[in-house]
Order: sequence, then C-alpha cells, then structure tokens
Amino acid sequence: MHNRGVGRYWTWMWLGVAALVGLASGVACRREAPPVQVSRLRVHFVFSSGDNPMWDHLGDGVAKRLQDAYGAEVSSAWARSPAERRSVLETAASDSVDLVFCVGPEFDRSILTEGPRFPRTAFVLDRGMVLAPNVARMEFLYMGAAYLGGVTAAVLGGSTIGILEVGRGPVIDDIEDGFEQGFRCRHPWGGRIERASGAAGIDALAERGVTVALYAELAPDPEVLAAADACGVHLVTIGRHTLDTHADVVAAAIVVDIPEAVGRIAADVVDDTFTGKVYAFDLGSGVVDLRLQPSLAENQSLVEALDQARAAVNAGMVEIESLGL
Repeated sequence: MHNRGVGRYWTWMWLGVAALVGLASGVACRREAPPVQVSRLRVHFVFSSGDNPMWDHLGDGVAKRLQDAYGAEVSSAWARSPAERRSVLETAASDSVDLVFCVGPEFDRSILTEGPRFPRTAFVLDRGMVLAPNVARMEFLYMGAAYLGGVTAAVLGGSTIGILEVGRGPVIDDIEDGFEQGFRCRHPWGGRIERASGAAGIDALAERGVTVALYAELAPDPEVLAAADACGVHLVTIGRHTLDTHADVVAAAIVVDIPEAVGRIAADVVDDTFTGKVYAFDLGSGVVDLRLQPSLAENQSLVEALDQARAAVNAGMVEIESLGL
C-alpha cells in the first residue's frame, strides 16, 4: 500500500510538470498579434496654371504642415488641358487618394465628371461653383485684411493715398473696396484717393503727393517695385513673398496662411466630417491677415489703429460686403 501510494504521488507529480511545460510551451510559441496598420492620409495637389504665386512660394510649407500633423503622403501634378485634368483626377482617386486639391481655373467640368465616380475621395476647388457631397470649395475673403491696409495707408500717408490699378475682377474689386473703406474710416471727409497704373503711374502718384498706395498684384512687376523705391512711395501689396523680399518698398501685405487653411480641411477628412461646402477664411479666421513691414511694428499709433480696426471688423461693427459678417 505504501509503495502504491508513493507511485501514485509521482504519477500525479509528473502529470503536473507536463501540464506546466505544455502551458509554458504554448505561451512561448504563441505570437503576439501584429499591430493594427493605420493608413496614412494621402493628399494630392493638381495645378492647372501658374496664376497664383502664393501657392508657388508656400508649396513646401503646405506639405510640411500635412506631414507634421498627420504623417501625410503628399504629391502634386500639373494638368493644363481638359484631358490631362480628367486623367490626373481619375488616377488619383483610383489610387485611393483621400484628399485632392484642385488649384487653378477650369476644373469645374472635370469635377462634374469625376467627383460622383469617386465618392470616397474628397475634392477641393479653389474657385468655381461646383459643390457636391464630396466636392468643396476653399475661398479666401480679403476685404477685412484690405480694410486694415486702408487704415495703414491713412495713418502713414495722411489724407492723400493712391491705388495702382491692376485690372478688374471679383478678388481685385473686393481688395480695392476694402482698402478704400479702411481709408475712409480714418478720413471720412476730405480724404483723396489718386489712381494710376504701371511703373509710370508710380511717378504720377508721387507728383500728386501720394506716399502710400495699394498695389494688389499677386505677381508684382519688378519695374513697378523699382519705381516705387525710387519715388519713395510705399506699397500695400498681396502676398508674404513680396513683403519678405522688398521690405524697403512694401509697408504691409495682405497674407494668406495657406498651410493652415489646407490643414483645417485635412482635419475634417481625418475626422470624417468633410462635407461639400464652402470653406471660407476671412480676417477673423486667422488665415487671412495683414502683415506689417518689421520696422513698422514700433509705430505705436499705427499698431493701436490696426488693433481697433481689427476688433471692429471681427465684432461685425464694420459693414463690409462679402465678409460674411
């Protein structure tokens, strides 16, 4: 009996050890589940023309913003003909690109064709009238910043300022109207706005006592900038690049933070809240603004005047058409 009990004891002992070894072997052989692969945001830019220099100078900044925020894969292409536009859009959407920005004119017809075919791709136009559940438009409202430009001209140039005419169009008209209203708020009676055009127009403005003028040209003519420098006329211009490269001539510039605007739209795609609407960015959005030449930051009267004007515009106390206030 005693030997039989000892045998049973060792039998149970070995069974226990075997069970433990088997359990350990199972744990050792079991592989960890692979990590969930999160797909990268894929963004593609298609350009139909080079008529917007702001995008040229901010291309790297746009890509960096998307890469830093979302680890995005960013690509771009040119498409100058209708066939090229349709082909590039179709290729991008077929390749599961999440977000496609169409920058430049004449994308409307291509989007009407390709947009409905690829409902899982978000398309964004920078102009045009096409809207659909997956097609939005990005719009920059310049009038508030232009209003600040007019205030700047009034403070620096007194009761006589200038506008260097660069043609007509909705954007140019809005900028000139906002600029004039900003000037009139400082000089409601007796203020004078002189108009001219071209490099010769700078000389004419200077002869009429103008020391500050609006030059709302996205691609400034070097001859105009040289003439302004020679005549001592300071300019309110469009675009960060001109301010950075011609700070001796440019007093202030209306600037657009395109990387920030693109990043906000991309955030909606990532959050799955993107809709076919107008993404409008005005002065209050922080995307469109007026930037002063660095040396003017010490002009206390100008800084205070701009602070007051900015607060009035953002509070809706200034009635400017197209601001959406």
